Amino acid sequence: MSEKIPVETMDHSKKNSPVAGPIEEESTVMLDQASKVCYWNDQEFTEGQLVESDGTEYECTFGQWIKQG
Repeated sequence: MSEKIPVETMDHSKKNSPVAGPIEEESTVMLDQASKVCYWNDQEFTEGQLVESDGTEYECTFGQWIKQG
């Protein structure tokens, strides 16, 4: 697992990828439309990277941030 990267609170005036809640085991992801890059306040992150903001952890998964826990 990758190291968590501390980030500032999401600034909606900057480029950010969508945030989703925890994924259920039965969720389906549209792989053909998925990006492998996420953005947080204009900063680019790759698939699988973890960030932490205000005590909440997010993982870059198919172009969106998945809230952990």
